[in-house]
Amino acid sequence: MNKMTYFARAVLVFFAFVLCACSPDYQVRESRDVRVVVDSLVQSDKIDQLDVLVVLDTSGSMSDNYADVADGMDILRTDIESLTLDYKFGYITMDPNYLSYLGPYDASSTTIDMLMAPSLLPSTFLEEGFSSTYSFFNAPEGLAFKRQEADFLLFLISDEDEQSAITADLFYEWLHDEFQNVNHDVVTITQLEDSECGYTYDIGYKYEELANLYSKDPIDICEEDWSVWLSDSSYLTQLKDYIKLSESEPIVESIVVYVDGVDTYDWTYLEEANPVQLGFVPDHGSIVEVGYNVYVD
Repeated sequence: MNKMTYFARAVLVFFAFVLCACSPDYQVRESRDVRVVVDSLVQSDKIDQLDVLVVLDTSGSMSDNYADVADGMDILRTDIESLTLDYKFGYITMDPNYLSYLGPYDASSTTIDMLMAPSLLPSTFLEEGFSSTYSFFNAPEGLAFKRQEADFLLFLISDEDEQSAITADLFYEWLHDEFQNVNHDVVTITQLEDSECGYTYDIGYKYEELANLYSKDPIDICEEDWSVWLSDSSYLTQLKDYIKLSESEPIVESIVVYVDGVDTYDWTYLEEANPVQLGFVPDHGSIVEVGYNVYVD
């Protein structure tokens, strides 16, 4: 997600240097040191086939989240159908000792089918999302579900931390090896340290670490309506018209924006949420790059 051309990076750094070094009024107002930051976003390529696997914690504390999962996946399916009709969904539990699978759900499945799916999974005790995913793709049902030419999107949804012996780093490496010939992405929904749940135990640290390895943040499972965020959380299924900056206090006057190496002025910086909002939607495969300065503490 941080891919960019050498030329574009050089242009951004040079522009920022010139802005800081050659603007007397700017220097008089601020004499502090600055550093250059470059954030980038790669739009998704067009999708021919897509497989979506939902790995769901079905322990007792998760039962009141099934409706959000169902709503979110149905919204996601609408997004996917604007890209391809050759898709399928599968659902598994997080207990590798009692691994249950439902699916596939595809373009012929009804909305009722999609809304019922999460609640049809059996209740389980273990909460091992990583090991369940690994076990599934080494079992007959998982081997049948996986299509060699299909892009792959994985959802891991739990209100507690991942509890298997597999580390986030190891799971990340396995996913890249398992899906090395296609595009893939991972979305994690879990309890965060500043969660709206209001308590500080059962934080999903391993899910957060995995999300960070994919250059994104996890979704807070206690968010009031995370079903909407769920459908907007993968670069595989969404064309974005914004890029959230990695630094919270950019020097606004220094921001420059490039799309596929060409500078554009059709954008707005929204201070409260900290994104650069574009006035258009870049095409599939486009690289959006935002360069800016921040003050050095």
